Amino acid sequence: MGDLLGVAVLGAGHMGADHIRRLDRVVSGARVAAVADPEPERAEAAVAGVDGVTVHTDPAAALDAPGVGAVLIASPGPAHEEALLAAFRRGLPVLCEKPMVPDPAGALRVVEAEAGLGRRLAQIGFMRRYDAEYRRLKSLLDAGTLGRPLMLHCTHRNVSSPGHFTSAMLINSSVSHEIDAARWLLGQELTAVTVLRPAPSAGAPEGLADPQFVLFETERGALVDVEVFVNCGFGYQVRCEAVCEAGSARIGDERSMVVTTGAARARR
Repeated sequence: MGDLLGVAVLGAGHMGADHIRRLDRVVSGARVAAVADPEPERAEAAVAGVDGVTVHTDPAAALDAPGVGAVLIASPGPAHEEALLAAFRRGLPVLCEKPMVPDPAGALRVVEAEAGLGRRLAQIGFMRRYDAEYRRLKSLLDAGTLGRPLMLHCTHRNVSSPGHFTSAMLINSSVSHEIDAARWLLGQELTAVTVLRPAPSAGAPEGLADPQFVLFETERGALVDVEVFVNCGFGYQVRCEAVCEAGSARIGDERSMVVTTGAARARR
């Protein structure tokens, strides 16, 4: 174990437990060294069968646990700022689930604290940039063979949402993925946003505005629309179609990119 990177996981809920499983069984070169959760029973259940891990209710205690060399933050969004700043004070690199923090003022405090260190320690969990299909789409758009991107059509659906999900979380915990992906794919900043809320689905919990439709405008005149539907009941679906001046490219259907031009329709 001495050769493995010891990771402190903060939060042992749905995402935290899955990160613990992956660190223990999937990821090479790392191990779970400590876990913190306000409910110790939940933390104990998440680390069942994991060797050499300590369980804490105080995140600071997990960060200071023996063997910890990095941090994975999977706690609720309002707890992220304090955890990030605590990791920075200890010089620990961090993978933080999105949202980084729930509000712009907190985000600025985190960015300024990291900048003051003179090195980057935090990475936010926007995994679209590392997905093979998204990377193919990014390469195609960068090559310019389809011309200037005019629109992105995005779909983000989940079977169901956790009980604590709020209407605002459809944006800051779900559409945040598309916010990051759109900026990355297009190489443009977003300049305006419109959020439309149709009548809630019968499958949405009481009081939850689900689905929602989001429209982004970019600095160079592209449009990005996002359908977010977190209680659709029929599957996890993430799709993106780029419509350009000379063709379109769609990902998310069959593990391949479908490119359509005036001359052909092909899978890549």
